[in-house]
Amino acid sequence: MVRMVLLLSTALFMLLSFLPSKKMAPAADLILFNGRIYTGNKEAPFAEAMAIQQNKIIFTGSSAAVLKMKTVATKQIDLKGKLVVPGFNDAHIHFLSGSLAMQTADLNACKTPEEAVNTVLAFANKHPEASWVTGSGWQYTAFPGGKPTRQLLDAVIKDRPVYIRAYDGHSAWVNSKALELAGITRETAFTGFGSIVKDADGEPTGMLSESAMQLVSKFLPPVTREEKLKAIEEGMRYAASLGITSVQNANGSIEELELYDELLRKGKLTLRYAAAFSTGTKTNDADINTFTALKNKYAGNILLRADAVKFMLDGVIESHTAVMMEPYSDAGVNGKTANGEFAWPLPLYRKLTAAFDKAGFRMYTHAIGDRSVHEALNAYERAQQQNKSTGSRHRIEHIEQCKPADVTRFQQFHVLPSMQPIHADPATVAVWVQAVGEQRLPFSFGWQSMLQQKATLVFGSDWPACIDLNPLHGLHIAVNRQTPDGYPAGGWIPQQRISLQEALDAYTYGGAYSSFEEKIKGKLLPGYLADFAVLSQNIFETDPARIAATKVLLTVMNGRVVYEAAGGNLNTK
Repeated sequence: MVRMVLLLSTALFMLLSFLPSKKMAPAADLILFNGRIYTGNKEAPFAEAMAIQQNKIIFTGSSAAVLKMKTVATKQIDLKGKLVVPGFNDAHIHFLSGSLAMQTADLNACKTPEEAVNTVLAFANKHPEASWVTGSGWQYTAFPGGKPTRQLLDAVIKDRPVYIRAYDGHSAWVNSKALELAGITRETAFTGFGSIVKDADGEPTGMLSESAMQLVSKFLPPVTREEKLKAIEEGMRYAASLGITSVQNANGSIEELELYDELLRKGKLTLRYAAAFSTGTKTNDADINTFTALKNKYAGNILLRADAVKFMLDGVIESHTAVMMEPYSDAGVNGKTANGEFAWPLPLYRKLTAAFDKAGFRMYTHAIGDRSVHEALNAYERAQQQNKSTGSRHRIEHIEQCKPADVTRFQQFHVLPSMQPIHADPATVAVWVQAVGEQRLPFSFGWQSMLQQKATLVFGSDWPACIDLNPLHGLHIAVNRQTPDGYPAGGWIPQQRISLQEALDAYTYGGAYSSFEEKIKGKLLPGYLADFAVLSQNIFETDPARIAATKVLLTVMNGRVVYEAAGGNLNTK
């Protein structure tokens, strides 16, 4: 009898399990509704609402459907028509340097020598305890001939050394006290990459470029580990206020990686960090093995990874250290600077790119001049042929000049153009244009050319080697090729501008694709990580000239609110 009851009960249970039932909507921890969600899905690019459970998106669709997922514990945000976009992925950044630079004099807004000097002086007066006066952000266009002088600084600060990096990080401006401490005189020769800029009489002018900057920077007071950690935390707060949820560092050391590891262990890492180890002419097999061990250690970690390396192949256009196919238009008889010089011996660069490709690293090569871009493509092609590797998603960084014949090779060899729209802000390019010349201008910052050849654009800022970290400023430049106040009319090289959707995808999906994470971030779809930003206006509908005026109201990373603007008027409950 008991056996019969058990058999009947089992049969009844199985029968009921096959009967149709009303499916319960999953419970959400956070819902956003009554808005415009840019999903990044080409078939359905916009949704009205989105639901989050823990650190992932579980639904995008209608507000009515999302509201069914709420419980008494669900946090609710009525977007009131606001636009939500995937979290920005700054795919080329120097995050520790930028964070530390926030503690120094900021010259990015200075348009004249007087403004630059007064900014430095104001910082010096505010910090009388500092043994060195430091800063960054001066622009070549602020000074006659693009070259600041020590005399400008000497006029206001004589008793303390001054060291100010250019906005692009490739030059430094110092006073006589700094030159004196470094032992730099008219007799000092520098044979490395870069130069001690000297005047017609052979005297140091106070400007140093590229590796020559280290002649002075090595005397700067060391920064403690605690100071670095504190600076990174401040930098992460700033990044969150701009909607940035992922960064890919474009240089770095093992010591720097350990800082982010400590923040991760303490639960203080509020953005996803991808490290790239700096390489140099002394990089050897032992270094590759060490880097490989770290790459493997962080494999699969969604917050911290270390699977890339960085090469510096040339410098910048303004100081004639980027390597060009033809001489600079304003080179005159400047000898070795007529075309620029490689930062590496090419045979060694090719050898190391092949070795790192074989070891499974993603590679970034800084190449601004068209000759450097050409050689970087050659090296990647050789590495892939030698190792029979495909789909490595190596990158070339900056690409401010590129020959049309080389543009086609990016897609051919699956190389990603990693570019920074902020560097093409027309307010900063006067010295750059003089060096490049009219004939080469159509190929400058060629985002549209890259897209026409089916390359996958990857966008970033190069912070602090730029005038602004804000991705919305970068989007404005990419779409308009104008400054935020509309200069020049019609845009600078307007044939290279791209659509808003193309630019936004490059700042989100493009970065995720470059790090093989395009299936978990860069879009707002079910199963993707909950990284997103709520914007103050719908940039898809507003006048493109007003994109740069857009503010971030809310930033969520990994399902966690990491920034909320005061007075953002979001109906949160």
